[in-house]
Amino acid sequence: MSRIVESREFWEHQLEKLKVSGLSRLQYCRDNKLNYDRFSYWLKKLSPMPSSFVPVKLHESDTTTSILCTIELYGHLLKIHDLSALSFVLERLA
Repeated sequence: MSRIVESREFWEHQLEKLKVSGLSRLQYCRDNKLNYDRFSYWLKKLSPMPSSFVPVKLHESDTTTSILCTIELYGHLLKIHDLSALSFVLERLA
């Protein structure tokens, strides 16, 4: 059984590959035979610390879709379709 040497460079490379892969973290780990928990640890370790305030952009929904709003957070889009989910998110952002 071979053991991967855990270096900062190794995990930085894996995080870059994840970004361009378009896969979820779980699927990327499965496809690349990486331990999900170790990957998550290094993701947290290598990610910049967020400020206490998080910039959020709320977008009005298109009337032709069932999306209530879209939130952009750290380059990721969260599309909310349900009013109770929107209320939950907005309560935590306040």
